[in-house]
Amino acid sequence: IIPLPLKKGGTRSAILQLVRTRVEDKTDFLLSGLSDNIANALFEEMSDMQGDEKLQRHFNIMRAVKKGKSQYRSKFEHLGERLWATLPKGMDESHILCPAGDVVELIDRFSDRTANHYKVLIQETCYRFQTLCKRIIDRHPLCPDVYYRSFWHAIAALDLNYEERCLVLVLFHRFVMDRYGQILAVANATLIELKIDTTIHLPTSSQ
Repeated sequence: IIPLPLKKGGTRSAILQLVRTRVEDKTDFLLSGLSDNIANALFEEMSDMQGDEKLQRHFNIMRAVKKGKSQYRSKFEHLGERLWATLPKGMDESHILCPAGDVVELIDRFSDRTANHYKVLIQETCYRFQTLCKRIIDRHPLCPDVYYRSFWHAIAALDLNYEERCLVLVLFHRFVMDRYGQILAVANATLIELKIDTTIHLPTSSQ
């Protein structure tokens, strides 16, 4: 519940908290089905797969993701806390730095693809964050690469090797980021509901 004493829907912190809560609920809903989707996808592949090593890899991924389901969902939300808390003055991403190795190219490719597909909605949401925070914003918690990097760090504690984590990231792209537009829509709709428009109002030097 947020206070609504101001002209345009409430205090900035209260508005951000409501947006964050709704975004986290939608994201967690999508993550909640990830382990089942991964299990189904890998099981289908295994029916035509040759080689004990590949079969073992798929079994290990299915086991680790199912066992660590609550762990990576909780970790993903925890990683987002600092992003939302620091957004008004400049988002701190130091805890979700881009990892080393081949996964960098994977994250870049997936992020660019997602950003291009949802370009208009991403831009509109960004403009509303700018109006709310009264500053120019080019980075915010809903940027596609933030989601990919956060998920990579969220599954770090699972019993997976590097190659297996990369495959899980591919499946995250397939089953969660394929519905990324729903996350953006929730954020944007909440900001519209609270009368946050797309015209940035920067403070003057006297303010």
